[in-house]
Amino acid sequence: MTFSDPIDTLLDVAHALPANAVPASALAFQRKRLLDNLGCIAAGYQQAGTDAALHLARQWSGVAQATVLGSRERLSVPQAAFVNAVRARALDYCDVISPGWHPSSSDIPVALAMAEHCASSGRDLLAALAIAQDIAQRINLASQANGFFYRGFDSNILGLISAAIIAARLLNLDRQAFADAVGLAFDFGIGTFQHYQDKALAVRIGQGLVARHGIEAALLAQAGISGPRRVLGGENGFFRLYAPAPPDLERLYIGLGTQFLGEEATCFKLYPHCSILLALSETLLAQPPLSREQLQHCQLQLRVSPTMRMVCGGPFEPGTTAQVDAQFSARYVTANALLRRRASPAEFDVQAVMDPEVCRLASLIELTEEPAFERFDQCHLTLTAPGMTPRRLSIAFGRGWPENPLSIDEIKGKFMTCCALSGSADFVQHASTITQKVEELEAAVSVSHWVSTLLED
Repeated sequence: MTFSDPIDTLLDVAHALPANAVPASALAFQRKRLLDNLGCIAAGYQQAGTDAALHLARQWSGVAQATVLGSRERLSVPQAAFVNAVRARALDYCDVISPGWHPSSSDIPVALAMAEHCASSGRDLLAALAIAQDIAQRINLASQANGFFYRGFDSNILGLISAAIIAARLLNLDRQAFADAVGLAFDFGIGTFQHYQDKALAVRIGQGLVARHGIEAALLAQAGISGPRRVLGGENGFFRLYAPAPPDLERLYIGLGTQFLGEEATCFKLYPHCSILLALSETLLAQPPLSREQLQHCQLQLRVSPTMRMVCGGPFEPGTTAQVDAQFSARYVTANALLRRRASPAEFDVQAVMDPEVCRLASLIELTEEPAFERFDQCHLTLTAPGMTPRRLSIAFGRGWPENPLSIDEIKGKFMTCCALSGSADFVQHASTITQKVEELEAAVSVSHWVSTLLED
């Protein structure tokens, strides 16, 4: 049976485009993604949920094919990517495309594990990352052309598509198997926003499943398992399931094969919490400090966008997953910035999150939804305290968003900070070496050799 689908043209390009056709600027951006994500893996190395992920991955792995980053341990390709992705997402410090998904915390673990296993070149790895992110972002834009497309599902389903493309390219699958890999990845569909609202560790584990399933989809296709063909336009395809209105199909194809999307929409984070709250942290940290007495008697009214309310607007009630509670709480982020004047990983460890003083201030914040706020990170804070004129802060577009981007030097600074905080002695010891190796990746003949030298001075 012959099928036709809007994804066919995308996959023609994703499958056939030579690595040397990807421009230097696109490859440079992929190196930036790589360095930032390796820092996130370092910082998330021993966070809640990562030990369980590693323990299970060891049980599920029967071969040594790819490296658990920050160590010399090797697991099967899917399981190594699973562990690395859980660590990458653990502190929610990883990059994000919004409206969209967290691309690098699954893409990077997939690319590194698969390229190491296949002995791919550094340029092949970077090109696979660029092409896969471009295809996923085109689907993202087409889906949202006529309305914001979250319906409570976690859009990391786009990560399944990009992960399968990366794995399929590095495996050198033929065109039919390439399509099967993407179809199988789509069929795995993963995640809902409920894990954010319920503050569950599923947020972190789900990212690992995206990476693992993307690789598994490519390996299943290589073994001859067929996948759905009408991934985008089928009666139960992506657009019908997730787009709120008919998509703009033209957005799928403009500049396809010559223009590589991603950099114009990617946010790199300065703070280890939900990207929706980045502008809130930044704005409050830039304000003149309040005295302890003023904070004890202040009144805080926070009006937030519908998206911020849905993801981060619940009461702050830290429990068994206190870190996740804080990372996705507008109330905690506000109280933390006002009290501590910092928003580093240290302010999001369990002890800091459970601090009675910050919990008390968070409980005083009156939070309401403002339907007129269209941008997801848009909010307005009114702060009234004794002895001061009320402060009224209109907030949006924090540092790190494409409209206010971080430089490569700032990304390197973040990487070094993350490594210094890492639970992996290897990340602590070899941070400078890793930075240099990332800059040299494009010239690497074999990623397997490149990975083996990451922890060597």
